[in-house]
Amino acid sequence: MEKRDCFELLSAYLDGEVTATERRQVEEWLSTDTSIKCLYKRLLNLRKGLHDIPVPATAQSSEVTINQVLTRVNRRYRLNWILGGAAAAACILGAISGLFPSNSRMLEIATTQPTELTPTAADSPLMVALNNPVIEIPKTAVAPSQKPVNNLN
Repeated sequence: MEKRDCFELLSAYLDGEVTATERRQVEEWLSTDTSIKCLYKRLLNLRKGLHDIPVPATAQSSEVTINQVLTRVNRRYRLNWILGGAAAAACILGAISGLFPSNSRMLEIATTQPTELTPTAADSPLMVALNNPVIEIPKTAVAPSQKPVNNLN
């Protein structure tokens, strides 16, 4: 049997969830195999440690906690319905407004011809100098043509 199966069977034995045949098998292991006996003692200590963990006192009763959780769930449920209704209303309004023609200013702007704009120096405060920079950029030093020699002795 694999070690994992032994562990699960020992755990079930401690919980009282084994059949009579499995109980006899575990008791036989405990009497003959020292590694199984060591694992059994470790599981007993773990179980005892888990039972001895102190339970923190609650500040409120479980009924109050349950009511608070249910209130939050109901609030989320209502919020989802409200947001869904608002989205549906927006879709319906958009569909209805698309059915009726309107004398929109946007349509008028889209159909007019654009006028020629000639920028002047007074109209355009931002100028970009691509070929002639505003300030002189200094040249970098020329790298030596020979590689330096490292004298590590």
